[in-house]
Amino acid sequence: MKEVMSMDRQFAYSKVPLITGGFWLAKLISTGLGESVSDFSVGIFGQKNQVAGAIFTVVWSLGLFSFFLIRQLRNDRYQPINYWLSVALLAVFGTFSADGFKAVTGLHYFETTMIFFVLMLASFAVWYSQSHDLSIHHITSRLNEVFYWLTVAFSFMLGTAAGDWMASSRSGAYNIDTSSLGLGFLNTGLLLGAIFLVLVAFRRFGKPTQNGLPEIISFWAAYALTRPIGASFADYFGYDFHGGVLGNRGMSLIWFVAFVIVLTVIVKKSGSTSVQLEQPVEETMAHQK
Repeated sequence: MKEVMSMDRQFAYSKVPLITGGFWLAKLISTGLGESVSDFSVGIFGQKNQVAGAIFTVVWSLGLFSFFLIRQLRNDRYQPINYWLSVALLAVFGTFSADGFKAVTGLHYFETTMIFFVLMLASFAVWYSQSHDLSIHHITSRLNEVFYWLTVAFSFMLGTAAGDWMASSRSGAYNIDTSSLGLGFLNTGLLLGAIFLVLVAFRRFGKPTQNGLPEIISFWAAYALTRPIGASFADYFGYDFHGGVLGNRGMSLIWFVAFVIVLTVIVKKSGSTSVQLEQPVEETMAHQK
């Protein structure tokens, strides 16, 4: 058991999926799913029992996330079901964590956005100090894998806070915040979606040098943006579209079906194979030294 979870453990295969169009689609759907399910779960006992709903949401989302992430960490290869269920459940727990942090501290959305941004940068700094490698193509050791998931968690919280900062109203509406930009859910989703497409196009057609700074920054910027994009559209169709006819329950069902379809395609394409390294493990270890 100690050897399985050792931070020095090395792998012959990458522990994360290749960055393809399917990857970005699954990530966007998982964020929309996380937003709708989190809001639905918190309100499942009614508006007068928000605390009970919050506790219920934390228990089941954190519990299931821990279960699937531990399964992924124990395995020596990327497993689509464990990986993507961990991402989807982190979307639920990350949403609640960011919202809960604001509620407990009483800070504005802009302030919580800056805090999570700094925490994400700190994660990168410690990651680099320990491995001298921030490449998402080199998640071939337990150390890099743990820092990868820590950074992913902060990206969810950052995206949640940033999306709310941009979309929330300054006055006269539910969940007001005087620091917010007041763009609304739809405008926020469209604006950030356009930026996301520019980043993805840069990665696809600009062909930045793999593991170079532009490639690393463009990946994590696009990754963090998927959270407020998916959440903004989830909230727009859940609350604003035709007077909120779909609601969180309807949107949770829609996102869930979409997620199952995409995950099924990913699993079928993966089969029993794993995503191999672009270079031998020996070269990766030498690079890290």
